[in-house]
Parts: sequence; C-alpha cells; structure tokens
Amino acid sequence: MGALFYFIIYAKPHTKGNGLRMPFNRHRHGYLCSKNILNRLRSEAARHKNDTAGVEPLRQLSLQLQATRPDSALIYAQQGLELARKFSFKKGEADCMNRLGVVLWKNGKYDQALSFLLNSLKIREEINDRLGILKSLSDIGIVYSDQLDNVKALSYHFKAKAVAEELHETARLGIILANIGNCYIKLNKVDSALNYEMQAYAIKQTLKDTATMPNTLSILGDINYKMGHTALALDYYRVSISYAAKVNDQNSLADSYNSVAQLYKQKGMADSSIYYATLALNAAKAALYPEGIFHASNLLTDVYRGKNEHLELLYLKTALAAKDSMFNAEKIKQIQTLSFNEAARQEEIAEEKHREEEARIINLQMVGIAVFIPTFFLVVLLLSKSRTHRKVIEFMSVLCLLLAFEFLTLFIHPFVQRLSNHLPVLELVILVCLASVLVPFHHKLTHFMHERLVHGHKPQQPPVTAAVPSPEKKETKPPAAKRKPA
Repeated sequence: MGALFYFIIYAKPHTKGNGLRMPFNRHRHGYLCSKNILNRLRSEAARHKNDTAGVEPLRQLSLQLQATRPDSALIYAQQGLELARKFSFKKGEADCMNRLGVVLWKNGKYDQALSFLLNSLKIREEINDRLGILKSLSDIGIVYSDQLDNVKALSYHFKAKAVAEELHETARLGIILANIGNCYIKLNKVDSALNYEMQAYAIKQTLKDTATMPNTLSILGDINYKMGHTALALDYYRVSISYAAKVNDQNSLADSYNSVAQLYKQKGMADSSIYYATLALNAAKAALYPEGIFHASNLLTDVYRGKNEHLELLYLKTALAAKDSMFNAEKIKQIQTLSFNEAARQEEIAEEKHREEEARIINLQMVGIAVFIPTFFLVVLLLSKSRTHRKVIEFMSVLCLLLAFEFLTLFIHPFVQRLSNHLPVLELVILVCLASVLVPFHHKLTHFMHERLVHGHKPQQPPVTAAVPSPEKKETKPPAAKRKPA
C-alpha cells in the first residue's frame, strides 16, 4: 500500500473533461459498542436521572445506537435534551440538540437535522464552547453538502477547520479536511480535492485512525476515477471496503460499493455493476442511509432498463421513495428558510462584534482622557511653584478646568440620552438642570485656581545685595577766625 499512495502524491493530476458526476457522500461511524457498555451507560443515566450528570450518559447512548437502532438513538437524545432544559444546563442542551441533528441527518431528515444543528451552534456560541462550535460547524457543513449546496458547505467546513487548528484538534482536523475534499470533488475541482484529501490521509495515517480511514480512501478513489486512473481508483475502493468491513461501517460500505458499481457500469461490465450495487443497497438499508439507497437503486434501475421491466420498476420505486425522503419541496423550503435565518443571525453577530469593537475603542479613549486630565493638573501645580510666567500659569489652569468639565459632560451624555429615551425636549431639560449645577461650580473653581495658582504664584527673583553707601566727602570748613577783643 505504501507504493500505491506514493504514486498518488507524485502523480500529476488533471481534470477529466467529461467525467462522471460522483455525488456520493462519505460518513463516519464509531465502533459498535458492546452490551456491557450499553448497560453501564443505562445504569449511569438511571442513577443521575434527576441531575445534570445524567445528560452525558443519555447522549452517549444515542451515539452508540445511532447506526443500529436510530429510533432508540433519537429517544435517548430527546431524553437528554429534556433533562438539560429542566436544569438550564446549556452545554448539555447544545450537545443533545447536536446529537438529535446528527441522527436525523443520517436518516435523511435534513430539514429537521439542520434546525437542531443551527440551534445547537447558537447556544454553543453564546456559552463560548469552542469544541462544541467546531462540531456544529462540521456537521452543518455535511448537511449542506448532502443537499448539494457545496459552496455553503465549504464555508462551514473552513470555519470548522480554523477552530480545529486553533484548538490543535488534529483528529477532527483530518475529518474536516476529508469533508472539504469531498465538497471539491462534487464541484469538479479535482486538484483542490486531491490536495485536501491527501492532507487528511496523512493525518489519519499518523494517528492510525482506522475508524474514519474508509471515508478518505473512498474519496481518493473518486478523485482518481475523475482523473482517469480507473485501476488505481478501484484499488482505493477495495482498500476502503476492507477498512469499513473491519469496523462495520455500513455507510462507508454503501458508498464504496456504489462507486465500484458505477465504475463497472461505465466499463460496460453489467454483471459486476449489479453485484456491487446490490451490496450497496443492502448496506444502505442496514444503516438506514437514504442517499446510499437512492444511488444504489437508481443505478440498478439504469442497468435493468430494457432488460427486466419488473426489477426496473421495483428499483425505480425504491429510488423515488428515497429521493422524496431527502429532497421533497417542503423540506427544501424549510432548509432555505433555516439558511436565511442563520445568515441573518450571523450578520447580527458580526454587527454586534463591530459595535463591541467600537465601544472598546471609545472606552479606551475615555480612560486615556481620564488619566490625562489629573496628570495635566499636576503639571500645572508643579509649574505654579516654579519660575514660569504668571500668564502661562493662568492659561494652563483655565485649560485644565475646561478639559475637566468637558470630559464630565462627555461622560454623562450617554446616560442623559438613555434617561431621556432620546427625546430632545426631555434631554434639553436634563442638560439645563445639570448646567445650573455645573456652571456655578465651574466659576468657583476658576476663581479658586486663579487665586491659588496665579495670584499665589510669586516668581523668585535674584537676591538683591544691599547697596553700600559711598563715603561722602566732608566739607571742610575754614577754621573760625578768632575774635580779638576790641
């Protein structure tokens, strides 16, 4: 097998001009659970029937029984949903809704499945359950792919891929890559399909994931069939069948048998085509897999056309019944409505994120202003004790007060709008009342700062040395003449 996959990696792919359309979907199943596991889960569910710990065993019972007893799987998932809702357990509610969606999807009830899956996604987004979001996105993508809306399916698969990479969920990433490749093969984009399927195959080989390997191998067979490598495609189908038989994956068996039957029909080997189509129909019926039933019975109708009218009519009725269960007009309309509602919800989420981002920016600016104003006031206070000119201090003190009061007005304005309910008259009255309080307060603060910071500001002057008086010359008077006695 190593040489076989080595060839695929290095083979130069090319698209086949008139290749057959191979819309078979690939699904995955876990191993069939043993009776002991079922008994243990039932015991746990009974022991915790009145608390949230009972939700997970019920969900696990639904998971284990979905392949063999889908009716019981639905009942257990519904019981888990009711228990989760009883105790307002949001995560359990979302998990059980997703479980219901998967069981309904596997039984061809796509409209109901999509409804549960979208509601599950909504709850998981609300509680920020990242792993749950990953599961919901992947399952929604598969439902859209089954409804042949592969462009929309790819949008969900790529979202799931981003979350899987974020959470380092390697095993789930391999499954998602395989689903992306399956969508591309349906869109006839063979190169892209080969790229993603080989990535999925590499991951599954590394993890030794034999449970989901049939899915990837069968899609690789489809890719090589479209590329014209029919012998190699047949090898992939046979290996896929071998893996699927080991894990009792009836869905993958039906898909691979259908692909082999289609290949033999195209080569003109009617007997081989009938043989594998019959195997596909039996496997699809055992798994209650409507799409597998439709493709197998439709192929048998074509093979028996003009050869056996009885069998042709029998398989035609089977094909029409299976197709109606998947694609009737009412279901399509319901799915379109759900898709529209989900698109509207996603737009609302995007708008809400945009509003939150704007609010965050505004809040950061308000915090910055709130820090700047006290800092600016401290700077003015420090300058008032320095040799700065009186006019500068006066200007800066007035500017500081203006900033403080304008910031206060800016801060309370949203509250005023909410209080007034955006009524202009009521908003004006509230603002006037606030102004009657703030304006006098502003004047008092202005006067206070003017007196303390400006008039109280005495710039230091250089010390003046006392002038030493210069010695004055004493007037010399001539000595008085001595009077002689007359």
